Amino acid sequence: MELGIKKKGGNRRLPTISGFLSFLIALISLAGLNVALLIKEKVFPGVFIIQLPIVGFFLGLLGLITRSRSRLYAIWGLSLSIFLLLFTLLMVVSSLSINYKP
Repeated sequence: MELGIKKKGGNRRLPTISGFLSFLIALISLAGLNVALLIKEKVFPGVFIIQLPIVGFFLGLLGLITRSRSRLYAIWGLSLSIFLLLFTLLMVVSSLSINYKP
């Protein structure tokens, strides 16, 4: 009776391209939002707040439905995009609740 020899890296699964792009877009959007908050810009660039997280969200969903590929980047990209969209929504709601004239 012989023992089976496992190949190194035989079970490695490659990440999906859409999942990796979702993660990369979410990181770029998060960096753009942080820069806009640090320089105290009155009007945030809409690309970093709305368009890029939405694109990252849909790419993350596309990366989740693939088979036989790693979904790690898709999950990270999807969660970061959801966080950015929720953060934007909460910032808008909280800014509308400010009473300018007491």
